[in-house]
Amino acid sequence: MYTEVNNSPFRSVFVKIILIVVALFVLMILFPTKGFVTNYVDKKIGTSKDGNFNSNLIAMATAASGYYTGDRLPKKTNEEAKMSLKEMLDQKMIVKLTDNNGISCSTKKSYVLVTKTENEYTMKVNLSCADKTDYIILHMGLDGTQFPSTSTARCTFIKNLDATWSYGNWSSWSTKKIEETGNTQVETSSKKVQSGTKTVTKDEVETKPAIRYIINDKNVYYVCGNKYDNAGTYSVPTTCSKTTTIYYEEPTYKTVTYYRFRTKTLQSGSTDTKQADCDDESLIKKGYTKVTQN
Repeated sequence: MYTEVNNSPFRSVFVKIILIVVALFVLMILFPTKGFVTNYVDKKIGTSKDGNFNSNLIAMATAASGYYTGDRLPKKTNEEAKMSLKEMLDQKMIVKLTDNNGISCSTKKSYVLVTKTENEYTMKVNLSCADKTDYIILHMGLDGTQFPSTSTARCTFIKNLDATWSYGNWSSWSTKKIEETGNTQVETSSKKVQSGTKTVTKDEVETKPAIRYIINDKNVYYVCGNKYDNAGTYSVPTTCSKTTTIYYEEPTYKTVTYYRFRTKTLQSGSTDTKQADCDDESLIKKGYTKVTQN
């Protein structure tokens, strides 16, 4: 004879757990996880993990290429000029750079290094971020004026086929420097303008014959008073002199250069329009004019 134990409550909980596990398994089959979908799409269309890093590297190189010209280039062979990313940020040459995860790239480990060799200048652009560190090298001849730009900006070029180009009216004169381009003509004018004043001095000399004195009807003396530079008593006729320094303000001047420009526009006829890199000189040589940047 035995006593039967009623385990129905435990059996009910166990069954519910089994059902939940089965339901989750079905949902995973019908609705893949976010990671699964992402991996699937990446596999189909590819990824560009280095795209942001490359863009940042190009941004540094482009900013530095415009900075290292003329007197900023090293003068002696093996001489170097270095600028950290922090210095570029401080000088507002570039904005903050971040990696694919939004983490700021190192402002100390990222830098630009320009070196003068016997035959050329080289520029090493090193970028160090949390997810990647790499560098590129730019080259420029000793007679060059600027490192090649790595900018990918696109511009519109127009060539006049059977029409005429003419210049419009001149702008007002301004002290803002304007660079002449293929379709912009620039005129300059220099003028001296007052920039301030300076204190100058001038010596004025006052002269007067010494006063003649006769003592005992026979002793003759000539006297210059204390206010004169040569104050004293003399036995011969003397000229007394007094020097006075005068202070006055005199204007100072500087030379100011003024600029004005006028733009060349197409009046009539047909044109040929092309899109190309803004640094493309081949189109300029073929008669095209760069008019806008996209």
